[in-house]
Amino acid sequence: MSKKINNIREELDQTSLQVTALALYLDVNESTVSKWNSNIEQPSLKRLDEIGGVLETNNTKLVASVDRKPTGLADALQNEYKRLLKSGLPKKVKGFDKNGNEIEINNSKFVEAMRDFVTKYKEAANKDAS
Repeated sequence: MSKKINNIREELDQTSLQVTALALYLDVNESTVSKWNSNIEQPSLKRLDEIGGVLETNNTKLVASVDRKPTGLADALQNEYKRLLKSGLPKKVKGFDKNGNEIEINNSKFVEAMRDFVTKYKEAANKDAS
C-alpha cells in the first residue's frame, strides 16, 4: 500500500462527480486520477489546486495530514552539512548534461552522507522515544 499523501478520493466521494468527468476536465487519463486516488502517484500543486477548485473544497483538505514530533532534525542536519563541508567533501562535482556539456551536479557522496545522517538520527530519536 502506498503512503497516504492526499485525500482526493475522500473529497471526490463527497460529490457526484465521477473520475471520468474529472479526468476529462483536467485533460488527463482516467488512470492518472485513479493513481492519485490510490496515492500511487501525486498531482502537482497546480493540479491539486484545480481539483480543489472543481470540488469546491479547501486545498488543505486534499492533503493528508502527517503528525510529526519535533526532534531537532533540521538543526542537526544543518550542523551535519557544515561538518561535511568542513571535512572537505565537495557538495558539487563535475558532470555532463544530456548534450555532453560539462555541468556541476550534486555530489552523490554528499547526498548519501546527508541521507545516512537523517536515517541514523531518526533511528536514534525513535529509540529515545521508546
